[in-house]
Parts: sequence; C-alpha cells; structure tokens
Amino acid sequence: MSGGPAINMRIFHRRFVLRAGVAALILIALWVIAIGPEPPSHISISPDDLVRAVTIQRQPLIDLALMEQVDPNGRDGQGRTPLLIAMSQQDSKTARRLLDAGAVVDLADKNGFTPVMAAAMHGDPEMFQLLLARSTNLQPEKPTADGQDLLSFALDGGHPEIIKTVEQRLPTAAQWTASTRRALSRALQANKTDEIRLLLSKHSAPPTPEGKNVPFLAYAIASNNGSLFSTLLNCGADPNTVLPSHCDKDFLALLPKGLRSYIEDDHNVTVLMLASGLGQVDYSQALIDSGANRTRLTTRNKMSALDIAAETGHWRSAQILLGGGPAPDKLRVEISLGMQKVALLRDGKPIYQARCSTGRAGYSTKRGEFVVTNKERNHRSTIYHVDMPYFMRLSCLDFGMHAGYVPNYPASHGCIRLPEDTARKFFSEIPVGTLVTVQ
Repeated sequence: MSGGPAINMRIFHRRFVLRAGVAALILIALWVIAIGPEPPSHISISPDDLVRAVTIQRQPLIDLALMEQVDPNGRDGQGRTPLLIAMSQQDSKTARRLLDAGAVVDLADKNGFTPVMAAAMHGDPEMFQLLLARSTNLQPEKPTADGQDLLSFALDGGHPEIIKTVEQRLPTAAQWTASTRRALSRALQANKTDEIRLLLSKHSAPPTPEGKNVPFLAYAIASNNGSLFSTLLNCGADPNTVLPSHCDKDFLALLPKGLRSYIEDDHNVTVLMLASGLGQVDYSQALIDSGANRTRLTTRNKMSALDIAAETGHWRSAQILLGGGPAPDKLRVEISLGMQKVALLRDGKPIYQARCSTGRAGYSTKRGEFVVTNKERNHRSTIYHVDMPYFMRLSCLDFGMHAGYVPNYPASHGCIRLPEDTARKFFSEIPVGTLVTVQ
C-alpha cells in the first residue's frame, strides 16, 4: 500500500507534539502550585514551606528547600521544627538531611517534646545516638507539659541501649521520680543488677514501690523475699534505711502484732531493727556486714536493734547483734523455776549445778529464752538500791543473774540469785551471747 510510512510518521509526529504539550502543561501547573502563578526569576521558599513539606512528606519540595538553603529551624503552629516532625514520623532519612542542613537538636515544641524524646519513644538507637551527639543542652530530667521525661519515653520505646544511656545521663538527685521508680521496678523484675546499681547511685533517698512510702528493702524483709533483699543490698541499697513515720497498711499487715506496735509507736526504726524484731538472722547479718549501725536508737523509746530483738524473744538475732555467742549445744544455762535449780551445760551435758532463788509472788521471774547481753562485776540496782555482784543481764531487760541470798524458795524481785561461788564461776565462764533458758 503506497504512502504508508509517510502517513505513519505524520501520525507519530502529531502524537509526540500532543504528548509534549500535555507534559509541558502539567509541569507548568505543578510549578504554579508549588511556586506561584508566575515563574519568578529566583525561586523563594520560606521556612514555613519547609515545615509544610516535611509534614506532608513532599520530597521534591524538601529537596528544593534544602537546595535553596532554607532555615531548617522553622516551626508550625504547635512549635514543632522540621526535625521534630521528621523524627515523630520516623523519617530518619529526612531527619539526617535536616541535621546536615543545620537543624538544632534541642528545640522543643510547645509541650516540651524534643527530637531526642521522639527517637527514644520510637526505640531508634541509631538516630538517638546521632541526636545525642549533636545535643548541646540535653536535660533528661526536664518533663514535658504532661509530666513525662526522657527516661519515661525511653521506657515506652523499650530499647535497652537507649534506656541505659538515659539513666547514665540522669543528674544525681535525692528523690526518686515516677520514671526512675518505674525504671527500677523494671530492672528488678529483669534482675538487671548493673542497671539497679546505677539507679540506686543516682538517689540518696531509698526507693519505694509505686504509690507506697515504705522502701523496697523493708518490704523485702517483711515479706521474706530473699532474692529481692539480696539484689537490693548487693546493688548498693542503704543498710541503714529508715522506715517512714507512718507506714503503709499492707506493710504493717505483714508484721506480728508485737513488732508492729514498736513501729507504729516510735520513729527512726531501721531495717536492721525490723529484721532483728522478725528474728531473721541471715538478713540481720547481711545488713551488719554491709555497714548497718547496730547502736542506732529509735527516737521516742531509745531502743536499739538489740533491744527489739530481745523484747520480741529472738535470741539468735540478739547473738548476731552482740557479735556472736556460743551455740546452745556447746554452752548454755538452764534454770528451773519449779526446782529452784540452775545448771551449766557444755556439749549438751550438765557440768555444774547449784541452787538458785527466783522471783517471789508478785515478782515472778520471766520464762523464756534469753541471752546474756552484758556483764558487770560490781552492779548496784537503781530500783532497789542494793548491790548485785557478778551481774549478768538477760536480753537487755531489767533482770538477770547475780550473787545474792539464796534460800530454798523464791525470794527475789524477779532476778535469779545465785550462790556467790556459782555467780563467780558463771561470770568467768559464760560469755556475752550465751543462751539462758528459764522454764
């Protein structure tokens, strides 16, 4: 068929021209939309334009703005910079370009939210470290308008590297914040000892569970949570931690009535006093080994840990607080109220027996298990104003064993009177901490 190629070329040419025209119109339309109704001799793009471009993620406009070296620190109505917007959108590519263009890392929006917070919240360790390196005014403790700080956002993000980095950057402060308390609870649950140690080092006040005023360490002792107790103590918890003046009801419910009354009626009760009053010898020893003060006194009644251990009947705790004492199967004293007899036992066998005289009617000698808490060669009673030679006080109480008149019946005001030779022998051979059983 003639003329075929010429006709086809003409058709192709028309189509090409048409398509080129359409393309040109589209480009002009885009230019008008992006720049304005008339193409200026020089393109003018404002910081607001860059903010809008990053917000809607319009890459060509972002490219154009950065090429024109537009200020990257403009703000939208909420006070957000392009960098903050990009980080909130997890657009790390744009964020990096903005940083290279001079974006300031520490600019917060109207609520106090920063790009570093956004990186922490999204758990982006690379961007977090990059932003951190370029920060000149990082304030990790500074909260946003809704009370959250950098650590709380890091905890929300859940990335361990970010969390630890923030914890390291925290300033030292006395009181615990909601976020540091939350971080400690998280670390305790995961048994992250390095993190626990770090958090404890940041605060002088003892940590408490959320919504409680009694320290974690006291709760561990009262509930006999050995794992929690050991972790806290080994990580630097203060062995001289003091209970608050008014303790949580659920904490007090964990204690026996006798000990609870001491804590409710007095102040300056330490965790060592608590452990001693509960008879927890392992906890008491661990606290002492960690530096707990054995001689510290309560405010009102001037009671030591030894006093509380003795009055609550925990002679093993009393031995620990005294610095030791013989094991009962090695050395002990037994007193029979019914027979008015005293016996010294070594290795479980009586090696010495003698008469004694205990409390008469109205002054009955206390029954129970006691330890010798101190000895005084020449003691004089401040109550009855009589001499009590070779006095051996029992469990810090107002009675003990001493030399005196020994008839064949109870005759004392509650003490255990011994013949002088017996008293002298016991005073010489019985060390402080020796168990004395009165039955």
